Amino acid sequence: MKKRILADILFVCLFVFTPWQLTAIFAVIFMLLFENYWEGAVVAIIADSFYSLPEAKFFAGGFGFFTLSSLFILYVSSFVKNKIKII
Repeated sequence: MKKRILADILFVCLFVFTPWQLTAIFAVIFMLLFENYWEGAVVAIIADSFYSLPEAKFFAGGFGFFTLSSLFILYVSSFVKNKIKII
């Protein structure tokens, strides 16, 4: 539990102080390391609201890209973790 809390603190600091590319890389890493890392999806929603531009179309300005990709990675990683049995 301490590792996850430290990872959350690091993740929020990365979101605030680094470019979005580095935050996205660490989001993927944390989603692969931790079970059900929903914090990545929450930060992705916040990042979408900060970095996307308002457009008349839903996906034209890029809104939802981080959110949808983080939810997809979270789903795929949880599915793969359930199928792989590590001894």
